Amino acid sequence: MTTTILAVCTGNICRSPALARLLTARTDGTVEVDSAGIRARVGEPIAPRMASLLQSRGLDNGPFSARQLTPAMIRSATVIITMSRAQRSAVVRAVPDAVRRTFTLLELAHVLSTSPGPRSATDDATRWAKVPELVSLERLNHSAWNRELDIADPWGRSEKAFRRAFERIGTATDTVCGVLGTGRQPWLLSPPTPRNGVQIPRAGVQVPPPRHSSQPGRP
Repeated sequence: MTTTILAVCTGNICRSPALARLLTARTDGTVEVDSAGIRARVGEPIAPRMASLLQSRGLDNGPFSARQLTPAMIRSATVIITMSRAQRSAVVRAVPDAVRRTFTLLELAHVLSTSPGPRSATDDATRWAKVPELVSLERLNHSAWNRELDIADPWGRSEKAFRRAFERIGTATDTVCGVLGTGRQPWLLSPPTPRNGVQIPRAGVQVPPPRHSSQPGRP
């Protein structure tokens, strides 16, 4: 059975496609990653500001068409990751038996942050298939009280709001994929280098400044 990750937000043009493309870049090809929206702006492309952020990190910014979330998508997904608790509740209302495999992204990162991960897994399909079990085992060690578990929708807001959402998604994704030990680590995904030679860092990845030397003949 195919291991699938379904990213869910409201319109499916900002947060969920960003998460889907981050996860696609971080996995080894054995996992299917897709996205959909609770109230999707069906047929629309990724919002220009989010598309620009994806492109600035060297992530896939190819053709995209927003999709409406359906019960069939939920039933076929191994793991469903939402951007808010309200979206998680909507998923579970639509398909009640999805409750144990549906999480907000920040909840997933928080709970898995102390997990040893799936130590015996050999590929990302196996790693992600174990996520519901790992969360169940680790959840008792964490409290969701007084924690921010939602990533705000940047649609219709400022560039700063888009950047904040994108970077929170990137940081949480790095946490989850780091615990799972995904096949492709963020430092292997080199960001593009513009003509002026200044490297653009990816979300959640710090790039050291260039080294300079005052001694001639040395790099």
